Amino acid sequence: MTARKQLIQEIEQVSDSLVEEVLNFLLFIKGRQDQKNSTSDDEKSQPAEQSILERMGGVPQHLLSVGNLSDRDVRRVTIAARIKQSHKQES
Repeated sequence: MTARKQLIQEIEQVSDSLVEEVLNFLLFIKGRQDQKNSTSDDEKSQPAEQSILERMGGVPQHLLSVGNLSDRDVRRVTIAARIKQSHKQES
């Protein structure tokens, strides 16, 4: 038995209120699927837009060698150390 036939068979056995819920859910999923398809069609027709980081030349190599800069505490310590180092060099 196909999934479609099994679904129809199950729908025939439940109350109208449950059928309404199933219909709403099906329409929701169908709308989401249509939206995904239209979005992916738009993405295929338009060239990929560069992020601001890419427009500025990418991630600076000196930041990549520091370590995990995605962590706020690590960034704070790294920035503070660089500021202190630049002030020592100026003195």
